[in-house]
Amino acid sequence: MKLFAALGPGDIVAAHRQQIAGRVIESETAITYSGPLLEYCRVRNIDTLAVSQNLRSDEFSDGVLTVENRPMPRLPYHLSMVFRAFYLAYRAKRFGADFALINSGSAHYFALTAFRIVGIAVAVDFHNTLWPTGYPEPSATKRVLRKLDSYFFRWLCAGAIGVSEECGRQVKQSANYCIPFFGYKAQFRDDGYVSSISTDRNLFRVAFVGRIAENKGAFDLIEIAELLSAKPVRIDVCGDGPALVSLRRTVLERGLDNLITIHGALRRPDLLRVYQRSDAVLVPTRTDFSEGLPKVCIEAALFGLPIITSKLSNAFDSLGPAIIEAKPNQPSSYAQAIVSLMNDPDRRLRIKSDCANLAGQFFDRSNSLPAALDRLLAFSLPNWTPLRDFEEVFAKAI
Repeated sequence: MKLFAALGPGDIVAAHRQQIAGRVIESETAITYSGPLLEYCRVRNIDTLAVSQNLRSDEFSDGVLTVENRPMPRLPYHLSMVFRAFYLAYRAKRFGADFALINSGSAHYFALTAFRIVGIAVAVDFHNTLWPTGYPEPSATKRVLRKLDSYFFRWLCAGAIGVSEECGRQVKQSANYCIPFFGYKAQFRDDGYVSSISTDRNLFRVAFVGRIAENKGAFDLIEIAELLSAKPVRIDVCGDGPALVSLRRTVLERGLDNLITIHGALRRPDLLRVYQRSDAVLVPTRTDFSEGLPKVCIEAALFGLPIITSKLSNAFDSLGPAIIEAKPNQPSSYAQAIVSLMNDPDRRLRIKSDCANLAGQFFDRSNSLPAALDRLLAFSLPNWTPLRDFEEVFAKAI
């Protein structure tokens, strides 16, 4: 059995070297997706070639595992996404792969037909939905792509795995319910998650953690802060992204630096301290971004924190009791949710209690990405025997 895996933009070569050395990646709060996936392949003795899109070109081979960083070509977007599919299929064929697992966003889905042309079964790993939940793509170009993708999912795709139930609903709908889907949950280490203890009862602290980008709702924080300027509210912004510099400038220009603190990217211990002193977490994803299930929602629950978000986060299936629902693209709705939480300490206590019951699914390795892949392989390959336990896979995971 030979597996070809196309992964996301992370530096999997550096991460794999750190895993072999037994070092923890302090920039990651959760266990990485690539680490357990590669360890699963080692445990099952699957010859594996894993290729990421990271801009730092590099490669490393370790027994049955070969990992490479191969940046996307600098071409117009749609041409690049088609070219990437054929390049990946070519690499998989040269490697002699029997099965390919392709991370969502690696290429246009319909172009993954290239794998079938060269005789390789191909499946998709969804870290994002096909469209923003409740907001099907409006443009003609995206509607055409959706139609082409639907044909691929219905007739040519071996199956799919994904981070949320909504990923499964959408790909099944796209495939006219002719595709197997196996869901999984992001997995976490069991250290560092202490229920939040706000040190200032006269101040309500809200955390925004994630990619600093407009479609993640980063600039909605400006209006939210202005609406709450008369309230004892502070917003901590943690993360990096293309809009970080612009957000810092806007905060200063609006005179909101006493309401919004921008920390930038934080190492794990520092980020955990931000969660520990917070009273709630804000996830204001906008309607022009297709979330899978943001890890920040899970991290909030692990700290017993209310999650203020809309249906766009796709967190309701897994974390519903911890969520205060807001309306998409409406900063005033998020501001109202914050005020309602401030005025209802009993509700905050109920949510903290509910979070304790929700946390277990993110420490259960049978809910992990390797477990979902194992179930997909058992479905697709007649002689595949599923693993009974995934603790060995996660023994070295970081």
